[in-house]
Amino acid sequence: MRIKISFLGLFFISVLMHAQNNFIPGSVITAEGTTRNGEINFQDWKRSPKQIEFRNGNETMIYTPDLLQEFTVNQETYISRYTSLDVTEQNLDKMHADTPVEFMDVHVFMKQIVRGTINLFEYFDSRSHYFVEKGDDFRELNYRQMLTKDSKLRPQKNFIGQLNLLFSDCKSVKASNSLDYKREELMEVIEKYNHCGETDYKFKKKNKIKSDYGVFVGVGLTQLKFERTTGVFEGFEPEHTVSYNVGGFYEIFINDQLKKWSVLGELGYFSVEDSYEYSYVYSAALDYKSHQNLKFDLSTIYLNLMVRYRFNTNNQKIVPFLEAGPSFNYSLSGSMEVDQHKDNVEVDNYYVFELRDVIYGLQLGVGVDIAKFNVGIRYVTNSKVLNFADRTGLNSFNARVSYSFN
Repeated sequence: MRIKISFLGLFFISVLMHAQNNFIPGSVITAEGTTRNGEINFQDWKRSPKQIEFRNGNETMIYTPDLLQEFTVNQETYISRYTSLDVTEQNLDKMHADTPVEFMDVHVFMKQIVRGTINLFEYFDSRSHYFVEKGDDFRELNYRQMLTKDSKLRPQKNFIGQLNLLFSDCKSVKASNSLDYKREELMEVIEKYNHCGETDYKFKKKNKIKSDYGVFVGVGLTQLKFERTTGVFEGFEPEHTVSYNVGGFYEIFINDQLKKWSVLGELGYFSVEDSYEYSYVYSAALDYKSHQNLKFDLSTIYLNLMVRYRFNTNNQKIVPFLEAGPSFNYSLSGSMEVDQHKDNVEVDNYYVFELRDVIYGLQLGVGVDIAKFNVGIRYVTNSKVLNFADRTGLNSFNARVSYSFN
């Protein structure tokens, strides 16, 4: 079992190292205006990238902002601009009443989040900076926190006045003083301006968290194991028996663009039962044997918390994945009973062993997504199944099919 877990662990590590590269179809427009199609190493950037890796055939190039006008990948466009950036200190531990307002000329990539008469862009370093473009006018929407002499934070919302100047040719749109310097709010007011005069226009907010839910059913081969087979368990040789599980899942995607990383919660029902016959010699001189009949059954309600990684490189139809996480089982019912009959002994022995109320485990799995279906195999190892023996294990290989309602 340790060899299996070690092998799967090494396999996971190698996959995670490989996952740092994610070349998907993309294009760049060079500083000279030439468009090149190929693949870009897309990392679902939270911080604006300082450079990108572009591949065309066997040629791989590193592009910095000064070498490009823009690039497009995963239906997202990043433009390159040499501009003035507000770098006023915003770390409260370093701020004081005389903190100066500072700007720095930088050449950066920024993501386009609204396209229209007014374009809106986002640049993120330690915080979000929003830029607008209307005709030949390109500038940062200025917002910062300043510390007063009585040590209170005072927001400077200069961006509201900047927006209202840009909106001056549309009387029906105005940036209110309560507007926050946040992506969704800025997108909404700018989109309203871009649709000025359209009486039926309504801004649609994007879901901040992508999620999925559904049901699953599975069948497995489960093995009851003892690390040390002594006493009544001497001579026991584990065999695999059929087990069943069914339940529902809820999945939250960590990066909502490619849906690569996700956290999966599962609530399910598990059931297994079997019987074993085995014997051992308890008197070698007389060749007397002890014969045991072991009956085992267990049913649990379980909660799995899994982290899943999908090899989704271009939203393809069949997506392989790896997953791992802990398992928490609450015993609904179950027992382990042993009938023992010894040669030349008239009285039989009968033993009953109690199962633990809570059984902890670890799961490792592989599989594929096919449309709304998910087909996978999991290796499940549970330890400390019985109260009397900490080394009692319950290991399974499960084949599972899930169906998503989203």
